[in-house]
Amino acid sequence: MAKKKSKLAWRERAKQLYAEGVDVNAIPDVVYEEYKSDKVFKGKTSAKNTISRFLRETYPPKPKTFEERIEAQKSSIVTREEKKRDKKLLTKIAVTDMIIDATLDALKARPLREIKPFEVNLDRTYSEETIVLMISDIQAGTYISSEASGGLNEYNWSILEKQFDQLYIGLEEIVTRHKRVAPIKSLHVHLIGDIVEGYDIFKGQTRQIDTEITEQAIGVKDLLCDFLQKALHLFDKIHVVAVPGNHGRIGTKGENLHYVSWDYIVYKWMQSELKNFDSITWQITKSWWQIDTIYGYNFLMFHGDDIKSWQGIPYYGIDRAAKNYHELLELLGLKYNYLEIGHFHVPSELSGVTTEKFINGCWPGGSLYSMKGLVTANYPVQKLFAVHPTQGVTYRYPIKLTLPKKRK
Repeated sequence: MAKKKSKLAWRERAKQLYAEGVDVNAIPDVVYEEYKSDKVFKGKTSAKNTISRFLRETYPPKPKTFEERIEAQKSSIVTREEKKRDKKLLTKIAVTDMIIDATLDALKARPLREIKPFEVNLDRTYSEETIVLMISDIQAGTYISSEASGGLNEYNWSILEKQFDQLYIGLEEIVTRHKRVAPIKSLHVHLIGDIVEGYDIFKGQTRQIDTEITEQAIGVKDLLCDFLQKALHLFDKIHVVAVPGNHGRIGTKGENLHYVSWDYIVYKWMQSELKNFDSITWQITKSWWQIDTIYGYNFLMFHGDDIKSWQGIPYYGIDRAAKNYHELLELLGLKYNYLEIGHFHVPSELSGVTTEKFINGCWPGGSLYSMKGLVTANYPVQKLFAVHPTQGVTYRYPIKLTLPKKRK
């Protein structure tokens, strides 16, 4: 009969385990089970603690190098930050899930109901509206060669005459459409300067005009008068309000007063030529600014050439000017609700707390200066908007003066 193999003493067994490379802090449970019945121990826990302590005292760990301690610290920091990140992520997910669950619980399907199609009641009496047409920066006499602009733009007197036809077509289309809903009897034409191009406003200007200054004034006066006469087919009354620009000035900048201008001459000439038309009224002064009142709303007009801009963008300057004019007009006990300017050739609108600002477009479109120097251009556009007795300015349209292309 074979002899039973004797069990190693617990110390010898512990040394054997260490020699085999077992971690002193991770001794297999089977070892504790094997020795827990020894008299020196009081169960498994006692065996575990005693054997582990014996190995740590007999084989103390080697002290870590400085580099190892750094690595251990780095590992500890990484582990700690990962736990923080995981905790935040879990919290965020839990909160999101709670919000989603609460939102889904609150959602209720709306009951079906009959929806009747909207019908315009043509028998109803709607409030009368007044149309305002801003006209500025015609710069009659400007010449832009298609060759010089590389085909980007072209402008001359022949194109200007056709643009007046486009302006009337756009006005007629918009007004007749809206007249089907509400009565429209009055047109206010706001002439905001630069009606002519001039001839000595900047160096080399004479090479960029195709009509000398007196012919510019005579020709554009005729075009504007013809336009107003045609517009009487659409309106019972036309009220013209006018301010001068900078292109029509006579003399160098600052040499004469602002109303010593070809624009002012054109306005007065138009008024004289149309004096027999009682349905056309005029508001022309020698001031650089005007206020036109429609249904109690005040529209402040000035050309805008004194406003500073950067890269052709005048928005900050317009805001400053708007605030300054509020203070300036208080001297006369006046306030305004809307501001209209031209000059910048950038059709746009700027909202404010108490004032809305309208910047009109121009007739030539991109000039050689804007296209070459600023690398920008805009469509030739003039702004039209409606004024309601209680709502103020409501709908607004840009009337494009671009000539229609011939279909092939």
